[in-house]
Amino acid sequence: MYYTIITILGGTSGGTTPSGVGAVMRNSNITRVDSKGRILIPIHIRKMLGADDGTEIIIIPEHDRSQVRMLPLVREKTAEIRILMNDVPGSLAHIADSLAAHNVNIIMSESRTIQKGKLAEWDVIIDTSEANGSTEKLRGELERSRDIRKVEVVRD
Repeated sequence: MYYTIITILGGTSGGTTPSGVGAVMRNSNITRVDSKGRILIPIHIRKMLGADDGTEIIIIPEHDRSQVRMLPLVREKTAEIRILMNDVPGSLAHIADSLAAHNVNIIMSESRTIQKGKLAEWDVIIDTSEANGSTEKLRGELERSRDIRKVEVVRD
């Protein structure tokens, strides 16, 4: 898989150090949050991740550990697709199996019912770095599925 998760450690109370910080600190940098909430990711880390200007990043809070994880969505290695499907038991699992058969990994997804028992929608961000074929080929094959009504590639 091509994506990498960066963990940024949050503050601690009482001046204590969270366990395991030593292992993280060896390859880390101290950076500041500016007045607009922006964080500068050092260039050597951006290069390692393949994250250049305009790269989208998913930020995942880990409240119980006072940390966030940042997941860069590297161009040509990730895609976002929106799928309209029949709202029947097993349809989402069937589509997920199709993605797995194409060696596509699901990074993040959200599904919702539009019309109970008839229509549902699934937004999914996928890792395509090891996929069997292009995103367009995958879209075409998914559209032939009995459970799918429409597949839209939102971002490739």
